[in-house]
Amino acid sequence: MLSHLSHLLQPLNVACFAPLKRSYGDGILALARNYIRHISKETFLLAFKAAYDLTFTKENARAGFRGAGLVPFNPNAVLLKLNVRLRTLTPPQRDNAAWEAKTPRNAKELEAQTTLI
Repeated sequence: MLSHLSHLLQPLNVACFAPLKRSYGDGILALARNYIRHISKETFLLAFKAAYDLTFTKENARAGFRGAGLVPFNPNAVLLKLNVRLRTLTPPQRDNAAWEAKTPRNAKELEAQTTLI
């Protein structure tokens, strides 16, 4: 699997673990707003359990597999999420500026200038 597609093709990352991370972060932020600066193991477990119960649901898991196009199988579900912009490569611009006399730095530049003159 290509690395830049994993966020679209891994259903549990999309529907469960990313919301778990956000929910747990919100819980810890709420503790910090209440001037709790040290998170004990008990506090961590309580905050994690609350976030886990909120995010790990059957509905979220099913939505993840549906969003990844796995159940039911639908590759277009992922292809439509890709932001692909086709572009035509432009050739490098030619410098049409007038030639300007410079002191050559090496023999190749000296030869090019004498040929041009």
